[in-house]
Amino acid sequence: MHGTRLKAFSIVVLSFLWLTGCASSTSHSSVPIAGALERQGTGFKPAENDRIIVSEPSLQAVNLDGKYYLRWSFALRPKQGAVLSTIRIEDVSDPVPLFLVNDVSPQLDAGQWMENAGLMDLPSASARWLFESKETVRIFRFTMSEPDGQSYVLYQGVRYSPASKEALRAMVR
Repeated sequence: MHGTRLKAFSIVVLSFLWLTGCASSTSHSSVPIAGALERQGTGFKPAENDRIIVSEPSLQAVNLDGKYYLRWSFALRPKQGAVLSTIRIEDVSDPVPLFLVNDVSPQLDAGQWMENAGLMDLPSASARWLFESKETVRIFRFTMSEPDGQSYVLYQGVRYSPASKEALRAMVR
């Protein structure tokens, strides 16, 4: 019974987050990125080049031994048979980049690469933005290399509204 309720609650909350916090916007935005770079554009469509398309990162609530944590989940899909030898992901939203994933032997499952970052405790510095009252934008830097040495960088943004941040906090209380 509790499992059914938890699943139903999770579906409602995730739908709410998708509709309120992760929707693309048609307004222009300018978001600072670690390293004094600035990225401008309309909304946050999936980052891509001629070799890779990045899916929007998602923040998940995880229950481990009765204690709740958050973790980022990432996915990308190579195009044109691209083979990747490394994938590195950093959160570059703050002045100092936060290393999240370093896969030195990426494997595809049904043509897609997926990985979860480490667990974050809600009171940690890496989750401080969840307590800000305004909309928050997180920017992730994906650095990918191919076996022939070619490498490239893509940036993917994710928006969180105050309501979606409150819903995430409620899920991990």
